[in-house]
Amino acid sequence: MARSDSLIFFLTGFAQLIIASEIETALLAAVLQGTGSGMLALGVYFLIFVARNHKEFSDTYSKSEKTVLVRDPVTGKLSREDATPVVNKALMYGGPTALTFLAALFWLAN
Repeated sequence: MARSDSLIFFLTGFAQLIIASEIETALLAAVLQGTGSGMLALGVYFLIFVARNHKEFSDTYSKSEKTVLVRDPVTGKLSREDATPVVNKALMYGGPTALTFLAALFWLAN
């Protein structure tokens, strides 16, 4: 989920930059440009941080509300498996990625 959280930082950053480019008030536009740029920097930081420490997060972090406890038929050992359908996972990452790409294109074109 942390990777999609960084996409949300990108979305809010681009939204603030787009709004800042349309506002007539110079002070408010400067504030929104500063906070929007900060949100983009946070998105890049979290994306790099999660990519760098991915092994630590994947081994220890589990969303218990979305996992199913399954017993291995051979060893009899219990393990947690993610029961989320692949379509939901694809939408969870594909939706924010597409919106971020469109927001970046709109901001660059503006």
